[in-house]
Amino acid sequence: MKPTRSYHLLSQTLHHPLATSRGLIREKKALVLHQVDECGQISFGEISPLPGFGEFNLEQAISEAKIWSEKGGEIQSFSLLGPALSCLQSGIWGSCLPEATLPETAHIWSKEKPEISGVIKRKIGLLTTREEIPVICKWLDQLGEGVKVRLDPNESFSRDDLKRWIDAIHPYECIQFIEQPTAREDEDWLIEFSQDSPVPLALDEALLRMQSMHIISQLPLHLFLVFKPTFYDDWEGMVQVIQHRKDHAVVSTGFESPFGYEALIRLSAYSSLSPGLDRTCLIDQAQEFSSHHQAALTSPSVSVADLYRLWNRLRK
Repeated sequence: MKPTRSYHLLSQTLHHPLATSRGLIREKKALVLHQVDECGQISFGEISPLPGFGEFNLEQAISEAKIWSEKGGEIQSFSLLGPALSCLQSGIWGSCLPEATLPETAHIWSKEKPEISGVIKRKIGLLTTREEIPVICKWLDQLGEGVKVRLDPNESFSRDDLKRWIDAIHPYECIQFIEQPTAREDEDWLIEFSQDSPVPLALDEALLRMQSMHIISQLPLHLFLVFKPTFYDDWEGMVQVIQHRKDHAVVSTGFESPFGYEALIRLSAYSSLSPGLDRTCLIDQAQEFSSHHQAALTSPSVSVADLYRLWNRLRK
């Protein structure tokens, strides 16, 4: 059977814009690749750009996707398609993938939906440190027993900011970690600082700059690792790292299309932590699957056959 390949650009508007230290995210575009290989296996891969996570030339990516759809090619042949091709070629689309129920996903806190239970991810770095710490501490005081909190300043802290935050919040046992608090120039310092920090720390953007799963696998075991998989071009290596560090590895959404999101759900089954897969902001989109909006996600959540039917409908 001769392989067939195609691609499609999807645009999704977030129901509630997401405020980050880098600004509001109102819309997400995703370039999705689709392949039926010589054995008839259907698979998908996606590039899903996100503000602050490197530069990305969408027009160039579409040009590369056109070449790939017509001629094929290995990952090394393309400068931008690597994450999508690696996902597409990974084992997550096979029929032998075991079923699993994931821990309840972490919910993104917002004024419109102020979650106070489960695992909550809250963006910080939106105000000055002096203004924001009292706001967050007051909120932490209101949380119920058993709640876990992930704070994400998206690299907006200075070293002194981070120290002030840790002094203020270290008594709160509900803090699971602070995610990527400082910027690129402080990466080595942050890793060293994390060894004695009374508040656990996580790396996110720093992992993207490393890219190499071998290098990532050598990081200190006390660090939490937050993966946004549609930015990595070694999915098999990523699976191995997540399996090895399942108690400290989190799969996190960048608000992918239903195809990319299904891939993330399947990848999350290798971790024992609550994934960061809150999709509430896309619940009103016509192409959404109801199973992608359950409190307890299962892996697989949507069959490859159903994804293929959606693919054909979107490309008409």
